[in-house]
Amino acid sequence: MTARPAMDGLRIAEKSIELLCAPGLHSPTTAYARALNQAVWQEREERPLAERLEPFKAEFLATARRSLT
Repeated sequence: MTARPAMDGLRIAEKSIELLCAPGLHSPTTAYARALNQAVWQEREERPLAERLEPFKAEFLATARRSLT
């Protein structure tokens, strides 16, 4: 399996979140999606992938939780 179908699915999911969720979730969703995209398509860095993605994931989840209350 190539990365292209996974990234296409990620873009579709990102757009679904924009449609279904609070407006404040757009920015962290986009930032997290971009970070995932860069992780897939760019050369590896010395830092572990999880370490690079964690700040974006944490912000997305925190904002999502706030939007539910």
